[in-house]
Amino acid sequence: MIVAKVEKLEPLLLRKQWMNDLAQAASFLESLNLAHGDLRPENILLDRNRLKISDFDCTAEIGTDFEACLAPYGRLLNSNDTVHGRPGGSGLLGPRTEQFALGSLYYLINYGFEVYGDVCFTEDPKEHRPKVVELLQNMEFPKLNSDPLIDNIIDKCWHNKYTTVSELAAHTETLFMRQKINDDAPNGRESDGDYSGNEDHLEEDFSSKRAFCQELEKRGLLSVLSSDEPEHLGFTLEWYRHSSGAV
Repeated sequence: MIVAKVEKLEPLLLRKQWMNDLAQAASFLESLNLAHGDLRPENILLDRNRLKISDFDCTAEIGTDFEACLAPYGRLLNSNDTVHGRPGGSGLLGPRTEQFALGSLYYLINYGFEVYGDVCFTEDPKEHRPKVVELLQNMEFPKLNSDPLIDNIIDKCWHNKYTTVSELAAHTETLFMRQKINDDAPNGRESDGDYSGNEDHLEEDFSSKRAFCQELEKRGLLSVLSSDEPEHLGFTLEWYRHSSGAV
């Protein structure tokens, strides 16, 4: 039974920008040896046309025991996942958990509904989510039939194909920049230029950003962020009281 129907998606360029926004934010945390731990729509902010990650209550060091957020943004391990932890548990925080959540967020952005949000598996709506939990635990995902490049990223996220979140972020940035170049091409024609130089530049730029983040960590950024003294970061008390923290 179909329970949801998408009438219209956001423009492709904006969707790819949103994908990159989320990957870059999660990658920044990774550069500090942290994982967000609760990446889901409720913790994503829309600032004009940009997405930002918020709510860091579950953020912890990579390798910390992970208590998965609700499906489809968290996934329980099955008997074939013993390398990641105990079957039925969630394993440890890290690139695997972060990219899985991002993959499901990317699905929502590009399909207009959550994973399996367009169907109802049971007569009782309360039994729908447990069924989704079971399907994801068994690595059974909905069919991907949208933009091939985006679907490739979603599939790789779900199957833990990125060694690090920074690798994913480099991929999404290249995807976004390619789309931007195509959209800016004369008469809207797709550019057939060589992107290898751009990709090399993006990789160098990303490495530079990573080094910068690591330097901030050494200088005590994490202590300042948790110090309840926002003026140390140049924020006014008025701004702090009326804003939520976001990456």
